Amino acid sequence: MKGSPPSLPREREQAALGTSPDVQEALRAALGETGALGATVKQLATRVQLNAGTVAGELSRLSEVGSVSRMGRGLWVWHDFAELTGRSDFVDSASFVSRFEAEDGVELGTYSGPITSRSNELLPVHRWWPYVQGYSAEFVAGVLASAGLGRGATVLDPFAGSGTTLVEARRAGFRAVGTEILAPAVLAARVKTHFELDGPRLERAGQRVLERARRRSAGRLPFLRETKRQFSPRSLDQLTRLRDALPPVGTPEANALRVAFGRTLIPSSHLHRSPCLGYRRSRSEEVLPPFVQFERALGEMREDLEAIGPERNRWGPPATIAEHDARTVAWPTGSVDLAITSPPYVNGMDYVMNYKLDLAWLGYATGYGDLAALRATEVACDNLPRSETAEYLDVGRSPDPWLREILPRIRENVARKGSYRRNDMHAVVHRYFADLVPVLKGVYRALRPGGRLVLVVGDSLLAGTYVPGDLLLARMGTRLGYRVHSVDVARARRSGQRRSFALRESVVTLERPGRRSGPP
Repeated sequence: MKGSPPSLPREREQAALGTSPDVQEALRAALGETGALGATVKQLATRVQLNAGTVAGELSRLSEVGSVSRMGRGLWVWHDFAELTGRSDFVDSASFVSRFEAEDGVELGTYSGPITSRSNELLPVHRWWPYVQGYSAEFVAGVLASAGLGRGATVLDPFAGSGTTLVEARRAGFRAVGTEILAPAVLAARVKTHFELDGPRLERAGQRVLERARRRSAGRLPFLRETKRQFSPRSLDQLTRLRDALPPVGTPEANALRVAFGRTLIPSSHLHRSPCLGYRRSRSEEVLPPFVQFERALGEMREDLEAIGPERNRWGPPATIAEHDARTVAWPTGSVDLAITSPPYVNGMDYVMNYKLDLAWLGYATGYGDLAALRATEVACDNLPRSETAEYLDVGRSPDPWLREILPRIRENVARKGSYRRNDMHAVVHRYFADLVPVLKGVYRALRPGGRLVLVVGDSLLAGTYVPGDLLLARMGTRLGYRVHSVDVARARRSGQRRSFALRESVVTLERPGRRSGPP
């Protein structure tokens, strides 16, 4: 019976454990109720009304005899729920792939080239402001090379991030256009696509900033409550002086100096950002002083500008990057030949949280209210204010029939667990896909006939429910007029909820029907 999974014979289990049958029965019942979602020690302690130490000890003993398993994020599940695939109450990836092939007539292929952004950390220009949630420059270069575009064609990235697509498009001779809602990323994209910067002159300007900083007193700290925990006193002293010595924003050179300063923030802290902002496990690693890191960043910028200088005759026109919400921007109709982007993943990154240091230290946010206001305009993630999900509690208006099956499963699993990080998780997922509809529509209008939209996107496991994000976006595209050209699996991933659960990242290529005009 669902909720009361069979296990080892209870007498044998109790004898092996030497623990109270009442405690075992209570934990058995609690884990049966939480099912595939599992529960933390604290949640179980609340359910069975015992202290957390007692529960942790019992779980450890149950684990030794194979009755329970510990999953990601400190979750415990009864052993019958340790593997989701094959359970009668779980719809897995293979089921959705089969349905996609049958209903939509597209078989999944394979993309074998580089896809993750890690390699960008070593590449000229791309390394100026690491953006860990992007894709590789090599991937973009490959898509551009195979697209058959004429020189001067327009390439769009509606979720431009720090400009990987735009840098590669301009270097290849195309007109690069992008939008991005996160102000520090917009700044980085504008600087990284301004190839006309004079490297030696920039480096000299940076030396003047350092001279002013050394003469200054330490400045005020940003509003973030954990600032003193995030940085050592020496780092805070130098960072505040550097920040206050920067020239006024506005010119390409001043913007580049701000990017160099922003690049020092994470390396000067006790934090990491891979993939989410968090504290490093060890604080014993040597942290170079911010002054030294700033100087090194400027040296790399000079080196990279000199390296790409000989390509000047191949560059496209200056890139255009707008700080704008991709859901509401109106790109000119029929103005785009190719769009390449990676939207936020369903229930993925809270970009405001992950880049709050940049927002605060660079002056784009002056208080938590600014962060909250920006978060409310993001494509939905699970940190979205509840007021932003209220109208999405009803699953009947979801943008694809598959979602009308998936969203109730999420809602039921959350209700079954009784204690989850938010009880409107199905509404968050609903809002996420609804948020991407106007983006897909806007890009469709902007594309010329025959133009393509290339999306890098992954699937997810949420509240014990599998969500095929790549296939859903492909299907949503067809309902808006696109033709699905291909869906190619690029790499395997692992769920944050369950490290044993395999996920994927795919390249979804949608095409606006019609014949492309102009040169091939």
